[in-house]
Amino acid sequence: MPAPDPKPRSRLLRLVLLAALVLAVAWALDALIGGAFLGAARALALGCFLLVAAVWLFRLVWRRFFWSVGRRLAFSYLLLGLLPIVLMTVLGGFATYLAGGMLLGHLYRDSIEGLRQGLERAALERLLEEPDHGEGAVRAAAGPLRFAEYWQGRRIAGDAASPPDWPDWLDRAVASSADDPEERRRPFVALPDGSVSLAAGAHEGDRAVLVWYGAEIEQALRERGHFWAQIFRSDDPRKLQVTRIQLGERAIVLRGLWVQRTEAELAEFYRISPPAEPPPGLWDKPLLLWMESSPRLRALADGTEVADAVSISLAASPRGLARALLSASDQADSSAWLALIGFGVLMLEIYAAAAALAVFMIYGLSRAVNRLSRATTAVGHGDFSVRIPVKRKDQLGALQRSFNEMIEHLQELVATAVQKEALDKELALARKVQQDLLPLEIAPGPAVEISTHFEPSAAIGGDYYDVLPHGAGGLAVVVADVAGHGLAAGLRMAMMKSALTLQIEDGEAPERIFHRLTRMLRVRPGDRGFVTATLAYFTPEDGALSIANAGHPPTYLVRADGAVEEILLPGPPLGGLPGPPGRGERRLGAGDAVVWLSDGLIEARSPRGELFGYDRVRERLAGPPASATIVRDRLLAAVRAHTGGAAPEDDRTLVVLLYRGASSSMPRNE
Repeated sequence: MPAPDPKPRSRLLRLVLLAALVLAVAWALDALIGGAFLGAARALALGCFLLVAAVWLFRLVWRRFFWSVGRRLAFSYLLLGLLPIVLMTVLGGFATYLAGGMLLGHLYRDSIEGLRQGLERAALERLLEEPDHGEGAVRAAAGPLRFAEYWQGRRIAGDAASPPDWPDWLDRAVASSADDPEERRRPFVALPDGSVSLAAGAHEGDRAVLVWYGAEIEQALRERGHFWAQIFRSDDPRKLQVTRIQLGERAIVLRGLWVQRTEAELAEFYRISPPAEPPPGLWDKPLLLWMESSPRLRALADGTEVADAVSISLAASPRGLARALLSASDQADSSAWLALIGFGVLMLEIYAAAAALAVFMIYGLSRAVNRLSRATTAVGHGDFSVRIPVKRKDQLGALQRSFNEMIEHLQELVATAVQKEALDKELALARKVQQDLLPLEIAPGPAVEISTHFEPSAAIGGDYYDVLPHGAGGLAVVVADVAGHGLAAGLRMAMMKSALTLQIEDGEAPERIFHRLTRMLRVRPGDRGFVTATLAYFTPEDGALSIANAGHPPTYLVRADGAVEEILLPGPPLGGLPGPPGRGERRLGAGDAVVWLSDGLIEARSPRGELFGYDRVRERLAGPPASATIVRDRLLAAVRAHTGGAAPEDDRTLVVLLYRGASSSMPRNE
């Protein structure tokens, strides 16, 4: 895996270094000078450094770990697929804990109600026995229960801790509890020694019996409900921490739970709620803690309020609660539990199938992306033969097929580019050869000034011009246009150059030269090439000009007074139909100029497609020819203005000859 680009982290790295520098300076100043201000500055610098370092480290780990698409997909699956399961599990665990606490509270209230009913039955049973007008010390106790007998409201026998007078408030409380649920939440009474207990009474006529639990009320709750119970008065110094939350007019009081357990208390808990197999495991420990409360604790003797409330700290093990929940289940309950378990297993199987499908999809996507990454890396190293095996029928499969097609086209383009580069080199060499075929330096003498222009439309042009010596002091001017462009036209131009040079040096007549060139071009009937050409012989001594034309554009004669003559000499092009070339004779005077050009200048098009044309050529050539260069530049400027500076569509060739007279000794202007 290639390392992530370090440039995006450079700014954070600089911040880390700056924070470290500030921290070092603050530390050094604190060590040298001291003071509270510097100590606070050092703490602030340390905090900033740790924050910036943590952000930098987080970004570093994030970029490196999540560079892979597969890891990003897997992490996304964890966030979208597994994290909600974890959150729901936590929420379900919390809800289960609350449900278990509610169940524990229900067991507590059921136990309290059972103890209360037991006290009432014990009082009735004692009331049915023969009255005892003695001290009754022996009959006063029956296990954890304490009794007292009353006659006409006065105690006649029983425990010494009992009230001397019958507690009338207890009858009123029992009567009102049938209609007031709040009264049923106040089952506890305070004994004279301050301990908390349960009490009940029964009376018939003048006789009454009072029964209550001694100090073993907590033990009775534990034995009956098989959970831990511990009772605290609100004014008990052992009371647990209380948190009061005020929500508008409603106050919520949260009391502490039984968290700290002594060895004796744990032993007592395991005795009342024995584990399945000793030693006790995690599910046998008192993990579930709950709190119940009973408002306003009253004294047994007179019913006065002695404490705001009574708190009961409850604890149970998960196994004990499950045992209590399932102990009374009949066949219907068992069927419901079986249905719930079956539904849970079905949901688990569906989730497992969905998770397997997600893992399969993530693996497939990651593998496809990795293949693309490896193939891209190989292409980046110049291996264009790499291909991705495509088996997918989805968007990634289409992307892989597109990648293969792109690489195939790219491979073809690279091969074409290599071939084009080689061809460009060959064309450059051929163009150089063509440039070498054109005259490098023209020195016609003091009586003649010549200016030329050659602008090919392709790498190798089809136009050709030359100025050669002819006879004693004469000149031969050749302008030719080979049909087509490129290498074939360049080869024909080279043949023309060789043939013309040899024949002009031999002093052949223009008709003879054109006849031989036509035969040379018609050697291979299946590969003919037409050539238009103009050949002019000029004698500076007398200004005689002889022109032979083979299908080439007209020659223009510009007199010294600015008048323009278009010399039209019709004749068949070389290599075409047989026939003699067009012939013409003129005599030049001092200051006259002759212009030869190719059809690339005449057929130059404007942006609207309009041809430059013969008329514009005559118009731009009109005027006294001050020099050959001025005549050339004037015509070329007009053509460029007409085309808007666009590249030529055909080769443009221009030759201008200015005759200064036989007696002129002025230097030539090239």
